Amino acid sequence: MLDELLATEGVEERFVVGSRFGFCALHGGLEQGTAEIAAAAAAAAGASCYAVVQPDGFRWHVPSHRYNPAHSPALDAYLNGVDTMISVHGFGGVRDAPDRWTTALLGGTDRELAVALGARLTEALPGYRWISDLDEIPRHLRGLHPDNPVNRPVGGGVQLELPPRVRRPGPDLDVLISVLASTARGGSRHGSSSRAARGRARPVRTRGRR
Repeated sequence: MLDELLATEGVEERFVVGSRFGFCALHGGLEQGTAEIAAAAAAAAGASCYAVVQPDGFRWHVPSHRYNPAHSPALDAYLNGVDTMISVHGFGGVRDAPDRWTTALLGGTDRELAVALGARLTEALPGYRWISDLDEIPRHLRGLHPDNPVNRPVGGGVQLELPPRVRRPGPDLDVLISVLASTARGGSRHGSSSRAARGRARPVRTRGRR
């Protein structure tokens, strides 16, 4: 399915080589602001970054576990170059919750990082509820599928689901990016936090049938 998405006119695949801490945004353009957040945090921290960005008006939600690195040399290289990662997503909040529009979720298999990041975000942005307890996260938003790219690195990763409010330009977004970058600068617990090889963003535009 990923190969079909990448073969669609206007869809961009972006890959930046940095440290062994990674950021990614699999639904850029579709989940507004996520690709920009991942790129900004990675740039501030010298981290690696991978994103797929859909053009305006195009809405094809490929589930994260269908992002097969066998269908993308860039995704494969990104995953082989990081030890842990934060995958940035957007969602419409937890339905029926009184704080729906200010609730964020921290899923993924790196639970130590998820809890630590949740605590840092709670301190920096107390106006939001940062949920890192898997029992409180809806099952379909936990990001635990083994084929989800966030869980493929040796240390696993954190799937960060952000509500619309914190993804909009403003002071809260600036603080969010700062905390994410600071977390990445702390380095991976599973390997070196820097790499000699650095690269620039390499956007790939492909065309084809959906």
